[in-house]
Amino acid sequence: MNSIMTKPIQASGMVAHQGSGEIRLTNITKQFGNSYAVRDINLTIPHGSYCCLIGPSGCGKTTILRMIAGHETPTSGEIHIGGQMVVGKPPVERGTAMMFQNYALFPHLSILDNVAFYLKMRGVGKEERRRKAQEMLQRVQLDHLKDRMPAQLSGGQQQRVALARSLITNPKLLLLDEPLSALDEFLRLRMRGELKSLQNELGITFVHVTHTQPEAIALADMVVVMDTGRIDQADTANTIFNRPKTPYVARFMGGQNVLTGTVEENAAGVVKLRSAGGSVFEAKAEGAGRVPGAQMSISIRRDRIMLRRRGGGADTAGLNAIGGVVEATEYQGSYVKVTINVGGGVFVANVSDDAHFAEPVVMGDPVVVSWNAADVHVLSKVDTGAAGDPYLDGIP
Repeated sequence: MNSIMTKPIQASGMVAHQGSGEIRLTNITKQFGNSYAVRDINLTIPHGSYCCLIGPSGCGKTTILRMIAGHETPTSGEIHIGGQMVVGKPPVERGTAMMFQNYALFPHLSILDNVAFYLKMRGVGKEERRRKAQEMLQRVQLDHLKDRMPAQLSGGQQQRVALARSLITNPKLLLLDEPLSALDEFLRLRMRGELKSLQNELGITFVHVTHTQPEAIALADMVVVMDTGRIDQADTANTIFNRPKTPYVARFMGGQNVLTGTVEENAAGVVKLRSAGGSVFEAKAEGAGRVPGAQMSISIRRDRIMLRRRGGGADTAGLNAIGGVVEATEYQGSYVKVTINVGGGVFVANVSDDAHFAEPVVMGDPVVVSWNAADVHVLSKVDTGAAGDPYLDGIP
């Protein structure tokens, strides 16, 4: 698939929105009856960035998107776009465009008329709006299908029509509500690359709601991880993945095992922990409060885990290691995901395919997982979930 945009949007003769596409949310709360969709949200999304809002269903990410677009009104708080307060303004005055999860194409209109629709709503004459829609369809390589109806297009073609329709008004920012969820895996990966290329070319702000962790990591300059109406962490994709602040972020974004223990010793910049199961871990001391007797949680990436079969007799796990039993193995192509039961909890190791097939393990095998102290990341919050289970990874 070639790039879906071949020249700048402004070349079509459309009037571009002036000013910044920076978004600033200040103390935003949205209440439905007695429940809160989001509560006291504070967030700044820089102009020209690709921001992904990610979290489980019901966490409030789509509500935030709809409030930015003007389709929902916050119960309290302020929304600024490009430095201007937009609460109370209709969507057409915000310089935004929104692409919906199901693309929301009009089934009774041709592809050309779908793309031209927003210009029609703004009073642009028929001849001019059709000309601009034709130019936009050329840019997404669908002008040869302009007379077809949406039902006659594939999922990927429908997505490009929805993109063309959203961008024809030259918005300051584009809002995307799970735009890839209806596509098959192969097309999803292709279109993911197209979205990133498009955003780089246009230089406008993209805010993209997703529930898929690899999608957020691949696309975003800024990842915002949400949980039950609040932001748990907002940072670069690299920081979110490698240096999560909380057990929730470490678990939800995947790739991390979370462990909790009691501080036994803090000396020479190294903290020694003992888990409820008796295992001993070491980590570099980060910040205050790492005093003996305090609880502390750490995380280790799955791909940094070493795995070996457990021998008999006096074979012990040792420092920075846990013994367990293999529950499942899943071949993922370049690696094998090995799930281990460690005293009732779950620990996951992503073992390279070469290493696994050289010494394969199967369900029921006793094993030891271990890691280097340099690969341990200290979390800013103590894990209190999973009924106190100190090992539970939280990702099936």
